[in-house]
Amino acid sequence: MYMSALIFAAKTLLFLVLFFLTTYFPGRVLLGKKVDKQSPLSIFYISVIFGVALIILQALVLGLTNLRILSFPLIGILTIVGLLKHYKIFIKGISEFWSNKPLVVLVCLGIIIQGFINFPSGWQYQNGIQFWSSQGHDGLWHVSFMEEIKNNFPPNNPLFAGHGLTNYHFTSDIFMGEFFRIAPLFSALDLYFRFYPIVLSILIGIGVFLFASSHWNEKAALWSVFFAYFCGSFGYIVALINHQFIFSGETTFWASQGNTILGNPPHTFGIIFLTSILLLLDIWVKTKKNIWLILIFILGFGLSTVKVSSGVILAGGILATGFFALIFRKEYRILLLGILLSISNFLLLKVISPTAQSFLVLEPLWFPRTMMVVRLNWMDWELRRQHYMWVNNWRSWLREFSLEFQAIVIFIVGNTGMRLLGFGEIFSKLRKKLDFVDVFMITGSAAAVLIVLFFVQSGITFNLIQFVQIYLHFIGIYAGITTWKFIRFAKPTWLKVSIAVLIITLAVPTAIGNLFDFYGSGKKPLAYISNGELEGLNWLKNNTPINAVIFTKPFDKDAHYKYKSQPLPISAWYSTMYVHSISGRRTFLSGEEQLMITGYKFEDELIGGKSFMAQQNPKEDNLFLSKYGIDYIYLRLDEIKNPINKTVNITEVFKNNEVVIYKHE
Repeated sequence: MYMSALIFAAKTLLFLVLFFLTTYFPGRVLLGKKVDKQSPLSIFYISVIFGVALIILQALVLGLTNLRILSFPLIGILTIVGLLKHYKIFIKGISEFWSNKPLVVLVCLGIIIQGFINFPSGWQYQNGIQFWSSQGHDGLWHVSFMEEIKNNFPPNNPLFAGHGLTNYHFTSDIFMGEFFRIAPLFSALDLYFRFYPIVLSILIGIGVFLFASSHWNEKAALWSVFFAYFCGSFGYIVALINHQFIFSGETTFWASQGNTILGNPPHTFGIIFLTSILLLLDIWVKTKKNIWLILIFILGFGLSTVKVSSGVILAGGILATGFFALIFRKEYRILLLGILLSISNFLLLKVISPTAQSFLVLEPLWFPRTMMVVRLNWMDWELRRQHYMWVNNWRSWLREFSLEFQAIVIFIVGNTGMRLLGFGEIFSKLRKKLDFVDVFMITGSAAAVLIVLFFVQSGITFNLIQFVQIYLHFIGIYAGITTWKFIRFAKPTWLKVSIAVLIITLAVPTAIGNLFDFYGSGKKPLAYISNGELEGLNWLKNNTPINAVIFTKPFDKDAHYKYKSQPLPISAWYSTMYVHSISGRRTFLSGEEQLMITGYKFEDELIGGKSFMAQQNPKEDNLFLSKYGIDYIYLRLDEIKNPINKTVNITEVFKNNEVVIYKHE
């Protein structure tokens, strides 16, 4: 155990070195002298962000032109050139970070509080690989794309062999998969569940600190970092009212909080890029040099392909800021930038998701209404609302309006938590002279909330709630500024300490609660991939062609009834893509729910798969395998209800006490 811990620590250190070498130095070379006047830590951060963007861009260009072989020398040359020219400022940037002890402590604690949503999942335990929460589905979805992008570009849908990838913002997966390809020293599971969360959490903290330091000051910025990492909702108040455990209730008001953001890498990347753009916009406001607007465009021109919500907020926020600048300051450049960003994000979104508009469904106040009934169990509120709707006169309309307004206030206040302090700074800004950065943040926050209040997403209705996390990120930055002002104006030291302790105490319960929800006493992982299955999946990985197509049994939603306790075998737990995630081989049809969410039509294929498992018609079964180009069949032995007919053109190539694999001849 001790030796394993040392080996893992060495791997983690090696990953961090490789990550920052291959992002900082190429990014620094491309930026050149443009950032020389910034602080070493700012140069470090901006260079890393542009290095990430460069890896994505070169993966796209070289992949689409079938020149991926050039990615190794390209990144290698830029890294070497950067080392020779910029190693001193790189060291200064690291030193500036390490010398700021409060920031180091916050970032390290932030890595723990955010990272533990991922860290224990995807790890080899005694009984196999285990998964907590939704990681056996959501996490493996991204692992699948990492494997697909490592092996193929442009990527096809790894869950539906023979079909292209549409209706999914996969740019962040391109980065994770391309880095996996460039640095194949690490497993995809370690990268996704452990290593990427560390660097993403670091970038969140440093980005917020640098922006808030630039726009306000360092002491205020530290509080903004605190809110970005640790502030949760007021869900714990509902838990206390219901005589439940105080450390709980993160999503009582629907929205996930910042401490769980790493479970959604596209959203994490989107917020990191938005924070970087805030920093660049603040630098432009101070310098008025066009290069900073150009850099904003480079980071933001395809942000909708990273995360649609971030792209929408960026385009809308910059446009609103542009109109403000033109009307009140006679400044046209931001409006031009907003128009260009809107066009580029719209066009790129249509490329990857031609029917994106169909995912948005007008359903005013769905979230506040369902929150009151489903999350808060306030049936009396709903009964009164329906009564006033039935009465249908002007007095009842006023009563209904009052109830709806009450739900909206609870929805916003409950999700915002102690970030409500941020409204103090916003009101202060509104009373004074607004600057461009504040216009962007305020209009972006308002847009994020309004979208959620009026729309839902087709497929999985509540997915649109992710817009709220952008609002929470922005308002959290403002909350840090207000907190700093409260503490600064408090004169006695005991009062300063009391204010700080009170705010921290009221902010963190749900963030801490997630650790209890996932890993507390009596909590178990939800799913696992057994050692027997791992043996079979590794056989596929090591003994089949990269482009082989694997058939797996269609998901049976009743399979979990066979098991009395968690963790469940992952095939019985949920409709997942675990076969591709571990084997790296495309499946004929798996992860059916994910395919449905992204708009694929697969009814005929699903019927064919179920018919094959019934083994009633060997002729039709052979036609089915040939029609869909299936090369191998992977089955758990307990999934086989009807023995495989000997006249089907398949040969057994692997078998252990849990799985059997057939090859289609």
